[in-house]
Amino acid sequence: MNRDPRHMSELLREGPLASLLREAERRRTETVRIRELLPTEEAAHVVSATTSESGELVLVMDTPAWAARARYAVSALPHARVKIRVMPRGG
Repeated sequence: MNRDPRHMSELLREGPLASLLREAERRRTETVRIRELLPTEEAAHVVSATTSESGELVLVMDTPAWAARARYAVSALPHARVKIRVMPRGG
């Protein structure tokens, strides 16, 4: 096994961190896209949005109050099934 130091850019491009970087970018892109579809106030409180393997959209909101409001706005989204969660305190 090669223990020579490697540049961080090399690890992010082809090393063990590459898949994590791709997944983070996919989630960031999806979150931006979902925010564009929601009303402005609700969109500002979306922490994360991602599609599960079963095709269900999972929205993570910053507070329970905004999660409740988002439940009324999901009709603007192109997903048949939407699950809304709240980010844990200190999360």
